[in-house]
Amino acid sequence: MKEVEKRDEEKSVPWTIQQTFLGILLTLIPWLLLAFGLSSLNTRTSHPAPLAPNVDLINAIITFILASLVEGAFLIAPFFIAGRSFRHLPNRWRQTCDALSLRKFHVASALPWVIGLFLGILALNLLYGLVISYLNTHFHMQIQTNDQVILQQSKAAPLTTYATLIVSVFVAPFCEEVFFRAFAFAGFLRAMSVGWAVFLSALVFAVAHADAGSFAVLFFIGIALAFLRWRTNSLWPSILLHLLNNGLGAVLIILEMH
Repeated sequence: MKEVEKRDEEKSVPWTIQQTFLGILLTLIPWLLLAFGLSSLNTRTSHPAPLAPNVDLINAIITFILASLVEGAFLIAPFFIAGRSFRHLPNRWRQTCDALSLRKFHVASALPWVIGLFLGILALNLLYGLVISYLNTHFHMQIQTNDQVILQQSKAAPLTTYATLIVSVFVAPFCEEVFFRAFAFAGFLRAMSVGWAVFLSALVFAVAHADAGSFAVLFFIGIALAFLRWRTNSLWPSILLHLLNNGLGAVLIILEMH
C-alpha cells in the first residue's frame, strides 16, 4: 500500500517531462560553457605563481560569491517551474517545497541508508583512486580529477581553495539536489520507470560536473543519491549524503595541503 502511495505521489509533481528537459537545457548549457571555459583557463595556468596573501584573500571572497551564485543558478528552474503551478494558492511556498521533496522524513529508517550508501561511495572512491593511479603509472594516461586540480591550485592560492571547498560542502549539496533529484529525477518519473529515471538523472548529474576523470564515480554517486531520494520520499537524506561525500573530499584536500 505504501509503495502504491509513493508511486502516486511521484507521478503527481506539477511539471511535465517536457518542462523537465527544458529546465535541464536552460540550466546546463550555460553551466557547461562556463565550466569548460574555466577548465581551459586552468589548463593554461597549470603551475600558477603563488598569490600574495592580500590578493588571495580578495580572490577568495570573489570566488565564494561567484561560486555560490553559480550553484544558486540550479535553483532557478525548479522553483520557477514548480512555483508556477501553485501561484494562485495562499500557501504557494509550502506547496512548492513539498513538490520539490523538501519534506519531513523518517530518520530511523533513512539514516541506515545514508550511512550504507556513504560507505559504499567511500569504497568506490578508494577503488577508483587505485585504478586511476595504475592507469597513470603503467599507461601514462595522465587522468586528472577536479579534486586534483583544486589541490594543485591550493599551492598558489590556499585561501581561495578554502572558499571553493566551503561552497562545495555547504552550498552545492542543497542546490544540486534540488535540481538533479527533486526536479530532474522527479520529472523523469512522469514519463518513465524508476530505473530509467535513476539512470538518466545520474547521467545528467555526471555530465554536468564536466569532470572526465571522475565521470564513472560521479555517475554511481548520482545513482545512489537518486535511489535515496526515491527510497525515503524526501530530499533531505540525499542532501545529507551529498554533504558527507563532499565534506570528506574537502577534508582530504585540506590534509594534503598541510
